[in-house]
Amino acid sequence: MKNAYVALQEFVTDPATGAVLGSRVVQVADTRDGLVDVPGVLIWVDCADDTVPNLCYYDTTMQEIKLIPVPVPPEQPISTGLKTL
Repeated sequence: MKNAYVALQEFVTDPATGAVLGSRVVQVADTRDGLVDVPGVLIWVDCADDTVPNLCYYDTTMQEIKLIPVPVPPEQPISTGLKTL
């Protein structure tokens, strides 16, 4: 288990909808040494060993680290036959 340093006043948005998902994960470390909680601004939370700061956010409602969703590209039209030029 690792530790994630979370900035509660910096928000992460859904790339597809723009909706706020949660707070930004600033850093992931093996230990909490050297950094302290700043109430209402920066906190430490437990996270999985494979947590990556730029790919994850902290869901303040569920109080857990989650992956930022990857937007699905729009479907391309399918060609149904030959076209004459």
